[in-house]
Amino acid sequence: MSELYDLVIVGAGPAGLSAALTASYFHLKHIVLESIKPGGALSHNYPSKIVDSYLGFRGMKGKEVANKMIDHVKAEGSEIKYPEEVIEIKRNKEKKTFTLTTNKGKYQTKSILLCTGTIGTPRKLGIEGEEKAHYVLCDPEEFKNKKCLVVGGGDSAVEAAVMLNKVCDTVFLAHRRDQLRAINKNQEELKKSNVKILWNTELKCIADRKVKVWNNKTGETKELDVDEVFIFIGSIPKLDFIKNLGIKMEGNHIIVNSSMQTSLQGVYAAGDITGKLKRIPEAIGEGHLAVYSIYKYLRNPYWT
Repeated sequence: MSELYDLVIVGAGPAGLSAALTASYFHLKHIVLESIKPGGALSHNYPSKIVDSYLGFRGMKGKEVANKMIDHVKAEGSEIKYPEEVIEIKRNKEKKTFTLTTNKGKYQTKSILLCTGTIGTPRKLGIEGEEKAHYVLCDPEEFKNKKCLVVGGGDSAVEAAVMLNKVCDTVFLAHRRDQLRAINKNQEELKKSNVKILWNTELKCIADRKVKVWNNKTGETKELDVDEVFIFIGSIPKLDFIKNLGIKMEGNHIIVNSSMQTSLQGVYAAGDITGKLKRIPEAIGEGHLAVYSIYKYLRNPYWT
């Protein structure tokens, strides 16, 4: 507790790692706290996904990209503490400092950067048998030669369906609307695959090797024989630890200005948690910009 940091970064996904690298560049005394393990969604949700949206990392898997980022940041002197979850943040108005309490200790800092991403509690449908479903696809090979149903219409769902299609006997993709939210490239990959798309279809029940789905246009209900079910309809970030600070939010996203500053002086946010474009390049750019702004806030250099 006696040690005072210039900056504590909460979260070690692409945004947090980019921020840590920039903090090293500016010689800010900093630390990164990660509740699970470094890498963010690249490590946890998409370790087998091929990453091709970030310049210079073509053809590499999510886990490989994450490891390269982590190694780079550590080599520049950043310390990443994990698994260490932030439980509470308190502000000292007089000293203009913050105290972060984790499950392992306490840290004092002049500024905070929230890079918690959107990895949290998976959104659920609230249906019978949902405890049998998967919310992450780490290794498609585990489901080789099986029949699988993927629920969702965004990139996570489409990417999972395409990856499973390469090893599974049959893959269904059920989406409650008649068009997908996924980017064009993913939709093109889907068209090339043998995935069977169930438009306007909602999952109503999961039983042993069988599911019940409902078409919200025709009202028809039918059963499908499947071995595994994957649900990708988003997640709810864990943000209880910042609620007492009174930071302005819009839904589950933290509101920031053009400098990545929140409504509370000294607290910044970057990456998916800001609700902007949820892509690796965006997260890395925001992480860098946030620390650039924090440096100006702390040091007030002549050129600001």
